[in-house]
Amino acid sequence: MPLAPTATSNTHIPSCEYSLALLFIFYFLSFTFYLNKNKMSRTFYIKNPEAPKVMSTQELLDLVGGNFRQFAVRDNDEDLDEIMQMPLNEFGYMLLGQEGISGRGFECSYSADEQPTYNVRVFTPSTSADWHGALSFIEKLATTFGVSVTDEEGETYEGNNITYDFRHDISYGIECMEKGDDGYFIFGVMRPICFSGEDIDRLRAAEDRVKAFDDFIAAQRQHEDLYIARPIFVKNDQDEIIGVYALTKTVHSILPYKYPPFIDITKYNLSPKDIKEWRVHFADYDENLPPGEQFSSLGDMDYQTFLERLPEEKIQKLDGHYMCLCLETKAEIEALLGKKTSLWGKIKKLF
Repeated sequence: MPLAPTATSNTHIPSCEYSLALLFIFYFLSFTFYLNKNKMSRTFYIKNPEAPKVMSTQELLDLVGGNFRQFAVRDNDEDLDEIMQMPLNEFGYMLLGQEGISGRGFECSYSADEQPTYNVRVFTPSTSADWHGALSFIEKLATTFGVSVTDEEGETYEGNNITYDFRHDISYGIECMEKGDDGYFIFGVMRPICFSGEDIDRLRAAEDRVKAFDDFIAAQRQHEDLYIARPIFVKNDQDEIIGVYALTKTVHSILPYKYPPFIDITKYNLSPKDIKEWRVHFADYDENLPPGEQFSSLGDMDYQTFLERLPEEKIQKLDGHYMCLCLETKAEIEALLGKKTSLWGKIKKLF
């Protein structure tokens, strides 16, 4: 699937270069801020009988087996191999889940206290698939170590029989969602997910809240072959920060239909007030051209104007903030840019 040239960029502001150590610190602090702000969760503790040895993320995944993987670092990140091999406590919080299944995943970390433990934190609310995956991960870890499992309230479970009532946890999480003009955001394994006030009302009114929540998260299409458009942040000549989304012709893309776009605090150390302007850049793609020439710029425009001009029938809303969009032709893009079609162009569209 063709992607815009900036699709794999991991650079937020080109004038800043982050070392691997700073990357860890930034991720750790950002995620910690999010966790402290959104305290609804359930944490389970598994004693580490091998202490002071601490397994790496890769060792944990190899031990547990199955289709578990990490979702904290992009697969094309140049530091991924080093991150996967380092002891878990040196990275901080690692987001894990199951390929093609997880909605939110679960967080794995390590505490080097008097009784060192691997900690598995499940967000509230999470999908039933998230819970089944997290409990399976915990049970395999606990049974391998031959230890019991304790939760944050001191409840103890046999390593192979964790009986926590996660359906109640999901229903409670839905009840605690706060309605507001900007929506209620949670974080999926691939991107943020937003619940509008109407979405929350439907979840609360559902006969089976768990199934309704599962269905809503499944409808976000996180595991499909879609381009999740992520903002690129650059500075202009006045040292002001500009947020830019990149769209490529014929590529099915996920991006905000609300303005201003939401900023994922787990990935960017920026707030809405830091952004001077939001823009969208359009590119054409021709697979028949040489690799370095396949992408060509079609222009860019103010993001709010883009949303105002976007035909309603083109918008496939996924949640309270994000849509799936595909601009099929160059003419569609030029219409958004405000370019007038020549007489010859109008004639060609008839054939």
